[in-house]
Amino acid sequence: MEKLHKDLSGEWLILYPDHDLENDHQRVLYSKMQDSIVGLTGLKLITLAGDGSFTQVDSLHTKGKWGLTAEKVVFIEKGGKGFENFSAKFTAYEKGILKMTEYVPAEGEKIKLIWHLKKIKDRDAEKLFSDESNSWRKYPGKTETEREIKLRLSRMLSFYADYYSLVTKESSFFVPTRVILPFRFYQHAIGMKDFDTASAFSKLFYDKQQAEDAHRYLSVSIRKLRNDFPSMENYVEEYAAFMKKMSADIATE
Repeated sequence: MEKLHKDLSGEWLILYPDHDLENDHQRVLYSKMQDSIVGLTGLKLITLAGDGSFTQVDSLHTKGKWGLTAEKVVFIEKGGKGFENFSAKFTAYEKGILKMTEYVPAEGEKIKLIWHLKKIKDRDAEKLFSDESNSWRKYPGKTETEREIKLRLSRMLSFYADYYSLVTKESSFFVPTRVILPFRFYQHAIGMKDFDTASAFSKLFYDKQQAEDAHRYLSVSIRKLRNDFPSMENYVEEYAAFMKKMSADIATE
């Protein structure tokens, strides 16, 4: 058990859940649940620390705990959205891929899901979990200068560019809501959503005015670079490369 606990300790990208459905009723039920399940936890970055603490990168302020029972059930408690009370049976760990089996209750049925997680060991990808790479998430607590807001945006863009670079290597899909930047993703283009004072993006800034300023800086950069959108093998690679360009552009303005 000690070796298994050590194997489980580390930084992970949640890839996807495979489903093993036993009848037509389960197929109907899961078709209704699938998008919400994947949207809630798919492609999240999480840390199972050796000391038993648990964190999600997109909610670092929430500190949960995780553990392993004698029956090899992995449990997570108070870990934030999607991980308030999670438990799944250890199934396999091969070639850096962890598989865990969860049974989700639904209308008298138990839907079998086999979660696949990829252990992150690549040095470039590991920085996604660092305090420095996530410094932009910290609420400023005071009015920021234009330069400070732009540097915060540049760090955000750099983080999400690195995140999408990881996702494009490890996954055949992406979850747009994992990115809290106010972007719309199109074929060979990124656009802006309307400003929303209640959005997670707006709440990163000191007040509504500063959030509106940040939204405007992003809009200006997108318009400035719109004719320089990269052409690559897939959309997610293009999004990552374009956000890198935006990060550099905003940082140097």
